[in-house]
Amino acid sequence: ADGGIGMLTDLGQATRLVLERVRGASALFIEANYDLNLLQKDTRRPWAIKQRIMSRHGHLSNDATAEAVETLANGTLRHVTLGHLSRDCNTPQIARETIAAKLGEAGIDTIQINVSTQADPTETLTL
Repeated sequence: ADGGIGMLTDLGQATRLVLERVRGASALFIEANYDLNLLQKDTRRPWAIKQRIMSRHGHLSNDATAEAVETLANGTLRHVTLGHLSRDCNTPQIARETIAAKLGEAGIDTIQINVSTQADPTETLTL
């Protein structure tokens, strides 16, 4: 993925093997499906569905996405677009702030974070 675009969705977990496949990308589209607190408080989903969402066969939480992005922040990654956000268990603001906070703690300030929603077009990126 040298200088290219990586796409990671519907992962459940971001394994080392998966992350190695997109290492070197300058842009990454990655799911940030849910905020753990909002998912746990969600009254519309049965517990079994919540367990599947949180499992290794489910989706990435904002925290897991933040860890993956931090792992990939290696000098070439400049643009991250967060996508596949749950309408009920996440917000663009929470997703962006979670990833930005993790990168800030690591002293990483070279990555632009965008959020792609189901209702609005994503900003155009120039690589």
